[in-house]
Amino acid sequence: MTGRGRRLLLSSRRSLALVATLPAVLAVAIAGCSAGDEGGEGCPAAEIALMPDGLSFERVGTVTHVAGADGHVTVRAVTSKPIDEVTVLIQDAVTAAGYRPAGMDNEGFEAEVFFTSGTYAAGQALVRRGDCDGQWDVDLVLIDPGTVPPATGQAPSPSPATG
Repeated sequence: MTGRGRRLLLSSRRSLALVATLPAVLAVAIAGCSAGDEGGEGCPAAEIALMPDGLSFERVGTVTHVAGADGHVTVRAVTSKPIDEVTVLIQDAVTAAGYRPAGMDNEGFEAEVFFTSGTYAAGQALVRRGDCDGQWDVDLVLIDPGTVPPATGQAPSPSPATG
């Protein structure tokens, strides 16, 4: 066999091997987006424990990550519920944890839900299209409720001037 013929044969074998592996690769990629899948196994219990008392995403979707740092709690989740429904469910979940709703902006392809605690802006949920068709990614950031001073009903006093 000539050098050109050998190269052509090896190239054909590599192409066949690649084509043979494509169904397996596609099956793995598609498995992450199967119908009814909320995006995985969910979050470890140790991370779920970082969520503020009373906050549950059970009706919202699957929590995939929770982190707490610098007085904030971040919750990431995925859901297949319609965006109009999920924004209301997020509002209900965060309100049950003691925050107050402060507004919502829903453009159909992306939505934001805002929250307060006392007189402070205390958080925001952002809902965007997910990687899988029909799914939405939820990113919620809240001020850790332990860091919010209690509301007194009065504006804070100015600091005394130092001279």
